[in-house]
Amino acid sequence: MVVASLLFGDCVNVRVVVVVTAAVFVLGTTFALGSVFGAHRVRDRDEWVDGRLLSTAIDSVRANALDSLPSEELIKRAVSGMLRELHDPYAALLKPDGYQRYRGSLQGEGQGFGLTLRTQAGVVSVVRVAVGSPAVSAGLRPGDRVLTVNAIPVAEGWGRRAADTSATPLDTARLVVWRAPTGDTVRVALRRGQWHVPAVADAAMLADSIGYVRLASITAKASAEVEHAVDALRQRGARALVLDLRGNGGGLFDEGVNVAGLFLPRDAVVASLASRGAVPPERHKGRVSRWPTMPLSILVDAGTASASEVIAVGLREHGRALLVGAPTYGKGLVQRVVRLTPEFSLRLTTARWLTPNGNALQRRVGTGKDAHGGLLPDVTLADASRSDPFAVPREWTSAQLLSASTIADSAAMLAIREGWITTPVTELEARLRTRIAQPSAPSKRRRDLSRALWVPVATRLATARVLEIQRETESLLRFALRDDPALRAGLDLLESPTVVSRLLPGARP
Repeated sequence: MVVASLLFGDCVNVRVVVVVTAAVFVLGTTFALGSVFGAHRVRDRDEWVDGRLLSTAIDSVRANALDSLPSEELIKRAVSGMLRELHDPYAALLKPDGYQRYRGSLQGEGQGFGLTLRTQAGVVSVVRVAVGSPAVSAGLRPGDRVLTVNAIPVAEGWGRRAADTSATPLDTARLVVWRAPTGDTVRVALRRGQWHVPAVADAAMLADSIGYVRLASITAKASAEVEHAVDALRQRGARALVLDLRGNGGGLFDEGVNVAGLFLPRDAVVASLASRGAVPPERHKGRVSRWPTMPLSILVDAGTASASEVIAVGLREHGRALLVGAPTYGKGLVQRVVRLTPEFSLRLTTARWLTPNGNALQRRVGTGKDAHGGLLPDVTLADASRSDPFAVPREWTSAQLLSASTIADSAAMLAIREGWITTPVTELEARLRTRIAQPSAPSKRRRDLSRALWVPVATRLATARVLEIQRETESLLRFALRDDPALRAGLDLLESPTVVSRLLPGARP
């Protein structure tokens, strides 16, 4: 039986692989069975002849060509040529492992240890542990410092392995980590596993009545996760929302429609699908309407693509949201995956999605004033990227980075040991700045940083380090707000009742 599923092929580039004779047999059989239908008998017979032509040509090359290739290689190149001639960048023949990875990414299935690490000045720290992952089960925490991996110091082996793209992923890992504020070393055993990766990466209150949700992907449970996150924020007093779609490469079309539908009136069309031929576009509406008047600002950038663009333009064209950031990627195509056999699947672009106003989204090309395509935000910023409170000036040398990190760490550990308060963050930051600016720091470190504004940078690093170790994720997000122009602009729009009433006339807090 041929099974098909509707989805986006956004960021997964699956290499075209060898197709075996079974796939050709299934396709040929499909054409042969069609010959029993009277009205199409002649046409189907012609198609079967065409299929035999391909098979005969391959047999002839294999038997007679001076420099022939193995059968599997001939078939591979024949299929590769066919897909290449379609000029479809998303077309691919998928083997079982490729199909499972692709399907898993769209279902929100994580594979591995569930760790996000940061390397800075030769120090490897745990930034995030995925909920439900092996890292959580092993007891790892944000802020832990990784000293060794499988008895190899990270300073010796980590960088080389990270740079080796041919390295086989580890199935198990034995870590030794240093944990603040006690300074204890802890041994942790990890085994690679599978878990659900939440589509909602962050949810917090940015202000007394404005919530924030970062939707990182559009997977199978995205709309339910957004609904749950917004419900929780509403209970905390949120009357407006900043929806962050930056870096969201998309996912499932239907889930994108359902996310947008949460913020639209019932029966509002979010997008339409235009397939081949003269068939009228099929209109798609959200499954549930929850907050059709809630003021919204949506953050976008060049990494906002496909299903996340469905959300952005669907809400904007209904006058429900303002877009802030940089022009989006511009992917207005939909892919379908067809199971040919238990071993092989075929992914093809089968439709184009249209905005509520019936417009097709074009890929953004060019730069500056000559650029076109994608979605142009209502508020365009030169820098729309998410801020990183641990970032340092790009022009700094490794010695300067090490010096600032060492000073910041020393101040952060002091603050944690002595129990300095983290609320409000401004008070913690002020105390850390006073500590860092004291002339007790070694003179060599000061010389290394004499030409840089090291006190503000070290203070920021120390503040973020304290909040990370203390698991103050919402405070850390608010702390990063001031260095995130897009997030700041999205918040400012919603804090102004005049702007909301003028630009979003249908919105009501």
